[in-house]
Amino acid sequence: MSITSSGIIVEEVDDKTLDILNVIYYGFTNRKKIEQQNIIYYNNKDFKNDYDKYTFMKNHILNWLKDTTYVAIEDYAFGKTGALGQIFSLAEFEGNIKIGLFELCKKLRFYSINSNKKFFSGYGLSDKIGMRDAFDKWTETKPDLSTLPEVDNGKGVSPTSDIIDAYALCECLRMELKLRAGVIQLHLLPKHQIECFNICTKSSPTGLLTAPFITK
Repeated sequence: MSITSSGIIVEEVDDKTLDILNVIYYGFTNRKKIEQQNIIYYNNKDFKNDYDKYTFMKNHILNWLKDTTYVAIEDYAFGKTGALGQIFSLAEFEGNIKIGLFELCKKLRFYSINSNKKFFSGYGLSDKIGMRDAFDKWTETKPDLSTLPEVDNGKGVSPTSDIIDAYALCECLRMELKLRAGVIQLHLLPKHQIECFNICTKSSPTGLLTAPFITK
């Protein structure tokens, strides 16, 4: 989640194999107007205050995700540096989205930033270029981002970098569901992906594959 340019990926998958049948992206940008229906351009001057903007974004996000069953979200990055006020603003915004999804009875999974990057790129500290390169090499069905701004620096480009990160989250979630359903066995995955699902945390002390989803 981002208070400026959240990226959203929605995958439609086969009920049995969990193979991707269709994938679509959504996003926000305030840097350059993109003439695409699924990319929302906005100007901060259009809003009375931050809460007006957060509500605008929340309504779009909940609408985009209204027909989903599972939702993966990148968890808070507690080690990030930045202005304290901005951190509080992000927490308010993201918490509001999570509550909205919870009320819609979605099954929520939160992945750490490092786990998501490691699963997708093989390196938990990948920058935006590393994630872009991993996206380019990914062999599963993926969205065509050729009409979006090109990622050509380590800081990323809105909304392309955000959509790539969202796709990585979606693929991590799809793989978890395949493992839980027995469609694929954990030992067959690359070592870095096995490590992502086996890692034990306070919220999932026995690993992700036994941790319950957050839902009503």
